[in-house]
Amino acid sequence: MPSVFNIVRACIYAAVSVWTIIVLALAVHLHSILLSSDLTRFVPLAIFVCSASLLLILALLGFGFWRDRNPISTRVELACLGLAGILWLSLGAFLASSEADGADVECFSASDASEPFNMPGFDTETYHAQYRVMEAFSFFNVILIWIVFFVLLFMAIRHHRMGNRTVWISSVTAFPWFAGPKELRRGKLPDPVTAKRSHSHRSHRSQTREARPKDVNAPPVPEKAPMPPRRLPSSRSRPTHNEEPQHVFWMPHSSPPQAHLPESRRTRGDRFARDASPRR
Repeated sequence: MPSVFNIVRACIYAAVSVWTIIVLALAVHLHSILLSSDLTRFVPLAIFVCSASLLLILALLGFGFWRDRNPISTRVELACLGLAGILWLSLGAFLASSEADGADVECFSASDASEPFNMPGFDTETYHAQYRVMEAFSFFNVILIWIVFFVLLFMAIRHHRMGNRTVWISSVTAFPWFAGPKELRRGKLPDPVTAKRSHSHRSHRSQTREARPKDVNAPPVPEKAPMPPRRLPSSRSRPTHNEEPQHVFWMPHSSPPQAHLPESRRTRGDRFARDASPRR
């Protein structure tokens, strides 16, 4: 079931939409009858304001039915309401200060533009009545739109000061506007604790450990057998059976015998007389 806030919001937007449609219909009717002049400048302005504000209000009202999937956040809705309020305020001020408020209406035929005639269903009194209806509904829309704008802005600032920073990006229809700070934090996880433990907490734990009974039959702890002493390598060239090698290499003390080439391996003769004595 929707909340009271959503019901009131939908009713206000529906009333603004109905009054906007009425003003738009009157503006279109006057645009089809009256000739364009300096006194009829309010007609295109009224058509533009009604079309733009009707698009904004219907978008806010339509997306409001998607409570949890509403893509319009609080700041977007405030911007739309502010824009619509400025448009309606400008239209109301223009209608209130225009010279067309007290103008007389004369009807002429297309064939003879010199002699006026009485058009059934439309005269000066009818024009004045329609003009005043447009002016009144414009100010009604200004009042309703700015009331919703300031109420929503006040509630958003209130929740922002309470510490809820997500109020600006949350949907208006899904946010709990009338919930207190405790109710908002009920569904959240507690903040992580990064402080060190106090000394009183440690002393309390030590006291509880000392208060345990000492006659509890705890299983005996098996004693470890002593490890045999580690034998270092001796000065011998090779390690013994119980010693661990410490990168010992076999280094011979005597130099190996040199190789000799026997004379018999010379098979070729000395052709150039290398062994001969030099000339004298």
